[in-house]
Amino acid sequence: MTDLVEVRATTLADGVEDSLLRYIRSSGLAAGDALPKEEELAARLSVSRHIVREGLSRLKTFGLIDTRKRRGMTLRRPNAFASVSKLAAARLFSDGECREMMGLRVVMELGMAEFIFQRKTPERLSELHRYASDAQSYRDISPEIEFHTRLFAIGGNAMADEFQKILITAFHTRGRDPCCRSVTTPTHREICDALEHGTMEEFRHLLRAHFEPYINW
Repeated sequence: MTDLVEVRATTLADGVEDSLLRYIRSSGLAAGDALPKEEELAARLSVSRHIVREGLSRLKTFGLIDTRKRRGMTLRRPNAFASVSKLAAARLFSDGECREMMGLRVVMELGMAEFIFQRKTPERLSELHRYASDAQSYRDISPEIEFHTRLFAIGGNAMADEFQKILITAFHTRGRDPCCRSVTTPTHREICDALEHGTMEEFRHLLRAHFEPYINW
């Protein structure tokens, strides 16, 4: 009997979650707007406050709702990657999943190459040069993360930038293919020079060659 009650509660919470999302969309609410109180939502949806609270809790997990004293519940700008970001920060993905994430990261950065090339500015190039190293180290991954985070940001796509920050946690995987350490690839400095003085094709070619160890891995 307890199992049936739990299943029913879960089903109701799912329905309330969907109803809350529909309400937010149909009401034209924007970030910063207030949401009705729990009791009002419960009356509208004909469910208990407990179920409404469960649905709201899920939306809070998505980063869609903020609760503050005296202001109640307010809508926040949606964060499409909130839940995945928490899992990535906790490093709960397996080595196999990290390999797949690294693959996505490489594809995204190569795909952004044209935007990066078109949207470069002297200021951004100057900053990028400060993080560019003359050699790759597979023991210290900090320079690699710093450089590629800033390189990718030049592309100017905020949502892609957020997703890339999640994918870059793949660097923290426990196991790495030893063949990565024996491959000579273009350095950050060479990539910077190609971005600043070369053609788009030259820049993308060097970037692709730089990623070769990760592609093989």
